[in-house]
Amino acid sequence: MSNKKKKNSPSPAENAAENTEKELTELAPAAEEVSETAEAAAEEVSGEAAEKVSTPIEDLLKDTIKAQKNGEIKKAEKPSEDEDDEEEPEKPRKEKKHTNVKVLKHGMMSTVLTIVFVAAVVLVNVIATIIFERYPLTIDLTKEKKFSISEKSEEYIKNIDTDVLITVFSSEDEFSNLSDYTKQALEVIRKYKQYNDRISYRFVEIDSNPDIVSEYGVSNITQFCMMFETNPTESVKRTRKVLLTDLLKINDEVLTEMGQQGISMERYVQAYGDFNTFRLFIQGGGVEASRADEAFMSALMAVTDPKPTNAVFLTGRNESDQLAYLHTLLEANGYYVSDVDITKAEIPADTNLVIVPAPCTDYLPEEVDKLDKYLENGGALGKQMLYCASVQQQATPNLDEFLAEYGIKIGDGFVCEDSNTYYYTQPYETLTNYVTEDFLQDVSVSKDQIVLINDRARPIELLYETRGFNAVKAYVTSTESASVRSRNMIVNSEGQLDLETLSRGKQIYTAVASKGVFSENDAKGTYSNIVVFGSIAALSDKNLSYSQFTNREYILSLLNGVTNKTRSGVVIEPKVITGNVYDLTGRQRSVMQWTFILIIPVVVLIIGGVIWLRRKNR
Repeated sequence: MSNKKKKNSPSPAENAAENTEKELTELAPAAEEVSETAEAAAEEVSGEAAEKVSTPIEDLLKDTIKAQKNGEIKKAEKPSEDEDDEEEPEKPRKEKKHTNVKVLKHGMMSTVLTIVFVAAVVLVNVIATIIFERYPLTIDLTKEKKFSISEKSEEYIKNIDTDVLITVFSSEDEFSNLSDYTKQALEVIRKYKQYNDRISYRFVEIDSNPDIVSEYGVSNITQFCMMFETNPTESVKRTRKVLLTDLLKINDEVLTEMGQQGISMERYVQAYGDFNTFRLFIQGGGVEASRADEAFMSALMAVTDPKPTNAVFLTGRNESDQLAYLHTLLEANGYYVSDVDITKAEIPADTNLVIVPAPCTDYLPEEVDKLDKYLENGGALGKQMLYCASVQQQATPNLDEFLAEYGIKIGDGFVCEDSNTYYYTQPYETLTNYVTEDFLQDVSVSKDQIVLINDRARPIELLYETRGFNAVKAYVTSTESASVRSRNMIVNSEGQLDLETLSRGKQIYTAVASKGVFSENDAKGTYSNIVVFGSIAALSDKNLSYSQFTNREYILSLLNGVTNKTRSGVVIEPKVITGNVYDLTGRQRSVMQWTFILIIPVVVLIIGGVIWLRRKNR
């Protein structure tokens, strides 16, 4: 039995084989992991290491089992210290990886900055394009700023609070290329739109738009004319037409010659048409200045003024001066100005101001009655009149009697100053700054800075200061050293021809006579006024155009005051267009447009791309 048991018990060799097989089974996963590790290592190492990794799996397993028995390997997945030592050379790779990340960050930052810069340039160009389309870019490099508008015009334009439409009956190119004056006029219109969105303009070709032309009346529209219009809250549309000839200021000598021949600009326009008259003066000479800003401001004030003022110049009695500049000045400041022949027509009922420019032929009694009826206004008063005297006048007893009823008398002779401090070039071209505080609201300088010139002014005498509801007051006076000289020549004590001195002392240059009526309800007065100037020359074209004297601003302010006209504060001086002007041709404008919109952005993109590529590959 014992022998049989011994025969059936496993031998030591069989036990060893069985144990080895179990160990191999337990170590199989570890062997697979080691095999995978070896295969991975084979891809990263070369030479002898590669050959070692390629050792047959049986030998590798034997080595692994042997190492485990010797306690060198505790767990298959736990690397030995020797393996750690072998991985130490990998540290430089980590530093290289860190360096690559740093370079990548710098490259990304450069890329972002480049993209932001390029986007900003493109955005600026897009915005600039929109702005330039909305507000055309113009640069006025002329010395006299011929293509600009005055500061006061700009201020007035910005304060317009109603919609205004300017219609030019022509194509834009044809109107602009007509002359330097129409080119300037177009730039002025563009400036208006730039300063106020409520002002718009359009170009309408007459032949292509019969419906639009018919809205204004076919007979009222001519080629190249400009129509200003607005739609106020009331039902009546207010319009003002500006002609090509209104853009021109004709030389005074030419106007004088025309006047001597009995020809006016209006008659030229009626006979030859607006365009032909415009071309005639442009080509033939006689144009000395542009009146575009004046003409347009006049139209704008007329259609936007809530209380328009109508001024009428009385003619027909051999007036000593046409007062063309005063006519222009009033129009430029929003007055509706017209002429009425006193010998043929009544003064319109809606007239606010009548100008009587020193008639050399006396008014007939019925003509004086027209003046009296106008000022009385059916007992309501509220009408104004400007009367100018002149040394050219002869006896005018009917007019003198009418003025005397208002407390005014026009004396003989004319005022002179002995001291050259108080006259300009001749003793009868007197200077003064003695003015009252009345109606200086539209004068841009202080009272002490006002200097007025009066040329051969007839002295004014006040017959009374007050009488009932009538009052008379001196507004402008001379110095105490002034004198009145006779128009008659005499032989002095030295045997020389001289002017006789009629009186000495302070003289009156300008006075205002008022007649009032008061309401029984609120005791509020309404007045009709007669403003009297002893010198029509104080309102002449020459003296109103002087910049060193204040005649223009003072007279306009005085008339605005007595008529209760809304303050405009705009006094525009004509601008002469001579010499070379800076302007861009169509080709130059196209080159500038493509340069700023396309070429510059493309160049910036190319430069940015080159910089980005260089930084990326660094």
